[in-house]
This record gives sequence, C-alpha cells and structure tokens, in this order.
Amino acid sequence: MIFRISKSEACAKRVDYLKRGFIFYMCASCMLLVQFVLYLVNSNYFEYLNISGGFYYLLAALGQAFLFTLIPWVIFYLPFTFWRRVQKVGTVLFVTAIFLLNVVAYLNGIVFQLYKFHINGFVLELAFGGGGSQVFVFNNTLVLHAVLIGLVILFLTLAVTYIAFRYYRRVNGKQVRIGICLFLFSCIVPQLTHAYAAAANISSITEVSACLPQYYPLTANKLMLKLGVIKKEDLYVNNPDKGRGHNFIYPIHPIERADSVKPLNIIYIILDSWNFRTFTRECCPNIRAFGDRASVFNRHLSSSNGTRGGIFGLFFGISATYWQNFERTGTQPLFIENMLERGYDIETFASATLVNPPFYRIVFGNVKEIRKETPGSTPFDRDNRITEDFLKYLDERKDSDKPFFSFVFYDLLHAIDIPAPYRKKFQPSWDYANYLALNNSLDPEPFFNLYRNCAYYVDSLVGKVFHKLEENGMLENSVVVVTGDHGQEFNENKKNFWGHGSDFSNAQVHVPFIYYYPGNTPEVYAHRTSHYDVVPTVMKRVLGVKNPVGDYSMGCDLFTPERPPYHLAGDPQNYAFIMNNVIYEKKVAGNIQVTDSLLNKLPRNQVNSGLLLEAIEYKNTFLKK
Repeated sequence: MIFRISKSEACAKRVDYLKRGFIFYMCASCMLLVQFVLYLVNSNYFEYLNISGGFYYLLAALGQAFLFTLIPWVIFYLPFTFWRRVQKVGTVLFVTAIFLLNVVAYLNGIVFQLYKFHINGFVLELAFGGGGSQVFVFNNTLVLHAVLIGLVILFLTLAVTYIAFRYYRRVNGKQVRIGICLFLFSCIVPQLTHAYAAAANISSITEVSACLPQYYPLTANKLMLKLGVIKKEDLYVNNPDKGRGHNFIYPIHPIERADSVKPLNIIYIILDSWNFRTFTRECCPNIRAFGDRASVFNRHLSSSNGTRGGIFGLFFGISATYWQNFERTGTQPLFIENMLERGYDIETFASATLVNPPFYRIVFGNVKEIRKETPGSTPFDRDNRITEDFLKYLDERKDSDKPFFSFVFYDLLHAIDIPAPYRKKFQPSWDYANYLALNNSLDPEPFFNLYRNCAYYVDSLVGKVFHKLEENGMLENSVVVVTGDHGQEFNENKKNFWGHGSDFSNAQVHVPFIYYYPGNTPEVYAHRTSHYDVVPTVMKRVLGVKNPVGDYSMGCDLFTPERPPYHLAGDPQNYAFIMNNVIYEKKVAGNIQVTDSLLNKLPRNQVNSGLLLEAIEYKNTFLKK
C-alpha cells in the first residue's frame, strides 16, 4: 500500500513537472515571438506591410519561435521528467537556456537591422576571427546599454518562471491539446501559404520571410501547377505586388539623361563558360584580331562563377545577390528600360534557353515577343543557328536608321561537345567530356584541348559576325561587347575543381573582355574591371545618362582605373569578396572560408575584418537603410 502511494505521488510529481514545462515552453515561445515581431517592425519591410503579409509573418514567426524554444525544452527540460530528484536542475538549465536564447535573439536583431542578414557562421567568423575588434567596437555607453537589455531579458525570463510555478495547476488536457494544435498550425500553414505566394509572386508574403532567422520557406511551383492552383501563364507573370514598395532602392535617384546623344547600336556577344587561357591568337584568332582594333581589359572579373549571376551583372550593373528581390517585384534592368524609351529594337539570339534561368522575364520582361528558344538538337547546331539568324538580322537592319540592341549568347564552350571533324586543331583531345574520369591526378590537357577545339569553332562563328558588321558598315555606328558570362576551370588550382560554380578563383571568375566603340583608340588595359562596369559605361557614353554611376550600379566606368579594394561575385546563397590575394567566400551554410587566390586556406588571423565590413556595406548599397 505504501509502495502504491509513493508511485502515485511520483507520477503526480512528473505531471506537475510537465505542466510547469508546458507553461515555460508557451511563455518562452511568446517572448521569442515578440523579438521576431520587432525584427519586422525595425526593418524596411514594415513600411510596405499589408494585412496578408502581416498575418503570414505573425503566424510564421510564432511557428519559428515554437521550433527554436523546442530545442532547449527537449534537451534540457524533458529528460529530467523521470529523474525526480534533480528536476530542479532541469528547470534551472531550461530557464538559463531561454535567457541565453533571447539574448542571442536580441543580438541577432541588431545584426539584421545593420547588415540585412542574420547571425551565422559568416558573422561569427567576422566577430571572432582576426581583427574582430576592428568591426565591433564597444564604448562604455554601449556596454551599459547591453547590460540593461540583459537585465530586462533576465527579468522577463524570471517572470516566466514565476508564472509557471504559480499557475501550473490550472493546466488541463484541453489546453495542452490547443497548444499542440497551435504549434502544428503555425508550423505548417505558413509554409503552404509561402508555397502559393512564391508561385503567384506575392512579394508582400515572400519578402517578409527574410526577417526570420534560419527560416526556410517552402516553394512548390511544379506541384502548384499540377494541382491547378496556379496557371502556367500566370506563374511569376501576374504579380499583384508589382510596383509596390520593397526593401531596395533601384535607382537611388531618378535617371536623368541628355537627349542630344547620337544613338548607337549595342551588341553583346557572350561566350558561356569562357576560360581566359583560350583568349589567344592560336585558339581565338578572329576575336583577338577584333581586339586589336578595340579596348581589351586583361583583368576583367565576372559578377559570378555561374550563368545566372554573370548575366545579371552584365545587364543590371549590380550583384546577383539582389536577384530574388528583383524577381519578386518584377524590377527590370535600367539599361533595357532606357533603350526601350529611346526606341531601340531589342532582340536575343541565345543558343541555350532563356527560360531556365528565366532571363526572358528577369532581363527582358518588358520586351515584347522576346525570342526564348533556338531550334536545334545540340549546342553545336544551335550555335550555328543563332549565327545564321543574327547575320540575316544584320542584313535586314543594314539600311535602318533605328538603333538596335542584340544579345548573342553562345553555348558550345559550356557544353564542351563538338563533332569529330572539328576536333583536329588541338591534340591530343578527348572525343567527349568524360566527367566521370575527372580527378585531381588526371592530366587535364586532353580535356582542355577538347574545350579549345570548341573555342576555336565558336571563334569562327564570331568571326562571321565581325565580318558582317564590317561588310554592312555597322562598326561605324555600333558598340560591341565581347566577353564570357563566367570562366571554366580545368583544375588550374590543383584542388580537383572542374567546370564552374564551385569556387571563386580566377579560373572561374576571370574572363576575356573586349569593348569596341566607334573611333576608339585601340589599347590594352591592366587595371581590374568587372561586369558591373559595362552598364555604367554604356549608360553614360552611349545612352547619355547623367546620373552618378552609384545611383544605379555597383561598378565604375570601364576606363576609370581607381577601384575599391574588393570585388563581389556570386548569388544570394553563395558569394565571395575577392580582395587582391585573398578570397572571402560565404558558403551556403553561412560559414566563411578564407583562402588565397589559389584556394589555399588561410588562418583566421588573416581576416581583415574592417575591410570585410566595408565590403558588406558595399554589397548592401541598394538596400533601404
């Protein structure tokens, strides 16, 4: 009988412990929810918040608060349920964990307000790596402020503890079930809502998600199409929030231009995945010969190590870290907008599809009847087709006084696949790109020779374009840009990297660049330039834009030798700051990797935190303060 009473008492103690834990958990989640709401209130998203976006954010923030608080509850509190003698230890550990979680949340709010991203490995490396004191300088006032905030958080945490001990007996099964349903509802419904909003391009919902730390909202465009929730023709096209406020300013000031500028044709000739080592008279004789009558920039860096970011930088003049913001709001390149306002005909001749990545919408969204696809079963066939089509187009425009812009985009260097008769120039050469054979000890020459044979053939096609421009007298009134969207690596750094998109060394970012302008004096330039420089150069020199370059671009005029000591390359998830012989790469996971230009890892004390902070502010140039 005594044993049964003791067992019953022990069970009651466990129930009481779990009830207190339930109140602890719910109140602690509400504490965190308040901080997440303050993230939004203190951000530039709040200014344009509507009812649907506000309700979505509140529910998503609650779900995220539940998840964050669940971790210390499961680790520090729940295990002591069956260890009655030390249940107080579990309580103390959980209360301490909640206090520290809210302190970190407060610090994260400061970081997000200042730098527009949350605490992650990148920030921790910045703070605790070498030279962290250059970034985070604390005077006595700031220290006192931090202490006061800490005391407020401690008071609130102790208040939660008091509430849990004071009112735990009032908890019943119905309240627990309501709490569980609220947990599931706040975790699931916002994800489904975001999936729809992402497909329907409702930026009032998709943009505010950025305010939540470690929040990974769901996207399911294919499923939405399959279920008939979104129609294919409406996907990303009919944006109900287009033209409404957003968290960036582009341009910073309205564009002003001189109307007396003589209109010139503008031609972009882009070679996908162009390795700088092929920019020789042996491999690219036609392009090199054209360079002899133009301006050649030998230290030109792409805006990314991939096509998406490389093309984005060439047309917007800013980093592809803004891609998602611009895509959600339907923001178009000022470069294209200005040409349309001046009456330019705009046409694309792209070997690869412009649907994925969706350049037809991101870059050419306001151009009517843009050409998205090119017929042909292989890149070789399509490269030939776009050349033939462009030559016909040049003949059609021979006697026209209306200026035009053409985007000619070759794909053969990306595919590295060419018929046998065209593989004879450079030997020994592989018959095809055998990616399964690639390893760090492989001799890259046969593979690189296959690539060089592709480059040699593409050069012959580009040579036909140059010849047609010359034949039709169009070089007298045309600006021609010849470059690559990004590079292509053949294990130059001996780190077993091949192709592109895997690092930010010269092999993947350094590309050839030629700028031809009627009447220019041919010259070779050695100062560093980038894809960000193309738009401001053409906007100023060809389209007559009078604004300071900083109003609409992260670049400079190509011919200006003074540059910031860093270059930004990449996309929203993975980007790098390239500074002389050091590369600071922000990985997808959030950590920062510091290497030299050959990808050899450098110690943390090599981090120049002050310069890195300046580069971060440069990256956020067009975000609202």
